[in-house]
Amino acid sequence: MGMNIKDPQVHAMARELAERRGSSVTDAVRQALAEELKRTPDTKSAASRQARHQALTELLERCRKLPRQDARDREQIEAELYDAAGLPW
Repeated sequence: MGMNIKDPQVHAMARELAERRGSSVTDAVRQALAEELKRTPDTKSAASRQARHQALTELLERCRKLPRQDARDREQIEAELYDAAGLPW
């Protein structure tokens, strides 16, 4: 299976990395991609989704526990906003 990368800058970077590592261009690209894959989280995995869900659930729970700073309900706030803006609705 081949790749056709048409960007000359990418080719130059791959050649430079290979030279610095004393390896072939293919090995340099393979190693660079492997290292990047280790550093980059798999955001599509079930574990990652579960971790994000857990973090959001904890944040929501913390927000629910915060004291209300404004005793007005949504309708009162909207009425004041729209009246102040002079909008027809």
